[in-house]
Amino acid sequence: MKRLIAAAIIVASLGAAACTTAVVVRPPRAGMVLIDGRWVVPPRAGAVWIAPHWERRGFQRVWIEGFWRY
Repeated sequence: MKRLIAAAIIVASLGAAACTTAVVVRPPRAGMVLIDGRWVVPPRAGAVWIAPHWERRGFQRVWIEGFWRY
């Protein structure tokens, strides 16, 4: 009886192990830019997103926020 129960558990687990999940995500529209985890449309054609970064000014480092360069 123990072998029958063990075999049933193995068969049930093999069936559950074969399950798969598929996530289908649309690609963003052409020209969109990923900014802080969101897809954003540039304010006008030809605009380039400059990501936030640290910049050295003299002997100090300054945080520069992200901005659009036209």
